[in-house]
Amino acid sequence: MKTKTIKCNFKNSRGHTLAARLDIPAALDIDNLRATTFIIFCHCFTCTKETITTFRLSRLLAEHGYAVLRFDFTGLGDSEGDFSSTTFSTTQDDLHSAINFLKNHYQEPEFLMGHSLGGTTALSIANEYKNIRGVVTIASPSEPSHVLHHFGHALTLLEQNIPASFEVAGQYFDLDPEFIEDVHKIDMHATLSALEKPVLVFDIENDALVDASNSQEIQQWTNGDVTLIDVTGSNHLLTNKGAVEMVAGDIIDWMNSVD
Repeated sequence: MKTKTIKCNFKNSRGHTLAARLDIPAALDIDNLRATTFIIFCHCFTCTKETITTFRLSRLLAEHGYAVLRFDFTGLGDSEGDFSSTTFSTTQDDLHSAINFLKNHYQEPEFLMGHSLGGTTALSIANEYKNIRGVVTIASPSEPSHVLHHFGHALTLLEQNIPASFEVAGQYFDLDPEFIEDVHKIDMHATLSALEKPVLVFDIENDALVDASNSQEIQQWTNGDVTLIDVTGSNHLLTNKGAVEMVAGDIIDWMNSVD
């Protein structure tokens, strides 16, 4: 089944226009999607909606009949705003705005998905929506403060209330000190202890960025049913095509099993 992609955008509560893509099966009429299950996919920290993990999984799920909204968080990709003012709370706000966009223009999503920190964001707000039936995380940290380990010398400056830059894959990102204070306010243990929805957790074996203890903590802390799947022969971004196809198949099987 082929897919088609619809360009769309929506505003967050701070007035920034966020760029998005809605991947759907090619055979479906955009005006007649009521029988389709909608999913929102949240990309990783400093990534975009076009990052290989988000792009491939969204298209694979659309090939199997799902409608998947992928969008750029504030200040990334084609979205407005300044990334330096990003906090975990602003990413939560962006996801809330994406949910409201689908609710107002199509229908409410039934599943939230996220890669790396995007999965942590999805977990953190899932309990606020009755219609969200479950959450999928891929190589996601159990706590948003996990990303602080990758800031290097920038962390010292940020902790002294000094704006700083950090490097990811050869690209530098500016960040304001508010990020540090914000992530330390988040208590994911308490949030997950109250989460009774089913969760599918993918742990990437030998992940150089997010180790297996994070998946184990998500499993231990979550009150609802948690399915943990180990992915071998790939990396944090799931660049191995066979691995990403396996993950897509597991996601579909799991979603079909959720009541």
